[in-house]
Amino acid sequence: MSEVRSTYDDEIDLVGIFIALWDGKWKIIGVALVSLLSVYGLTSNAPNFTATTKINPLTTFEAEIYEQSNAIEFFGVTRSLLLNLYIEQLDERTVFEQAIKKYKLLDVANYGSEDDFDEAVSMFASSIKVLPIYKENNNGEITPTMTNVIIEGVFDNEFKWKQLLYYVNLTTNQKVRNFLQEKFNNAVLIATQKRDFKLEDISVQIENALLDYEINTTNRLAYLFEQAAIARKLGVAKNTIESQTFSTQNGMLTNVDTKSPFYLRGYEAIEKEIALIQSREEIKPFVDGLQDLQKEYRTLKQDMMVNRAESLFALTPISSSNSKNKENFSAVSFDVPSTNFVALNNRILMLVIAVLIGGIIGSIYVLISNSIRKRKDKLIKA
Repeated sequence: MSEVRSTYDDEIDLVGIFIALWDGKWKIIGVALVSLLSVYGLTSNAPNFTATTKINPLTTFEAEIYEQSNAIEFFGVTRSLLLNLYIEQLDERTVFEQAIKKYKLLDVANYGSEDDFDEAVSMFASSIKVLPIYKENNNGEITPTMTNVIIEGVFDNEFKWKQLLYYVNLTTNQKVRNFLQEKFNNAVLIATQKRDFKLEDISVQIENALLDYEINTTNRLAYLFEQAAIARKLGVAKNTIESQTFSTQNGMLTNVDTKSPFYLRGYEAIEKEIALIQSREEIKPFVDGLQDLQKEYRTLKQDMMVNRAESLFALTPISSSNSKNKENFSAVSFDVPSTNFVALNNRILMLVIAVLIGGIIGSIYVLISNSIRKRKDKLIKA
């Protein structure tokens, strides 16, 4: 009889528990809801994934359109140069800060002042990593390589993160393109100035050569007039410079004394030389070194290297001469859609667990409260 009574009591207790839980369902739901909202609030601003995007150098085929700019070895654009310039721009972090503000990855309303917001943006931009991909060489050593780079960041919204990446890639490409345009224009300017300076120097040398001819000719004529006068005074009409002739077994040798005074050549020869010098209508053939200077000047004047470099550069996507080039330019291979997102935590699972825990806590609270209330009622009745 006691066993039947015990079983009956157990059934009454189970029904009582169910009734107590049903009566306190709103309390249980309230506690579960508080737990849910608390966890949701804690995780709403917490990053829930790590995003990794690869940056690769252009392929040989993609880089071919840039290599023609160096066909005459004036301005070289290589895959490694484009990649290094791209990474340099990313390392400045300015483009990340612009993207964070543009697409509102941080809400300015959550910060007390504009300075606080700017500081948070700067810290967020600094937290985005631009890292080399490490590879194992033949010796088993792990070394970084700058031929492949990744952008790695932590955030909670995949759509906004991809917006940031698209903006970063577009803006960085434009900055690299602008830099290369400026670099090429400077190279053209420097080459043109060097050529102009060289032409100016040669022009001065030609003027000096002509001036030296005038001075030398004036001095030569003065000397010849003097020597002719002496020769006439002495009556030396013909060349009387002494020469000695003697015989050898192999023939005749003549020994000319070149140290004899010039007027001994005779005034006829000297005056003829004076007449020829004075009758020259075209003096350039007689100017020492003038022909070489004129040849060098002409070669520089006709140099087409800069013009050809500009024509070749205009064919590349770097050039601003064609508006379509801007759309075709790319310094690296940056595939945003292939970004790898790795979850840091399962937010949905955490919310479900929060509801369950809240429900359990609410149920325990209801049962304890109901038990205490029943005990008090018994004590009052007793």
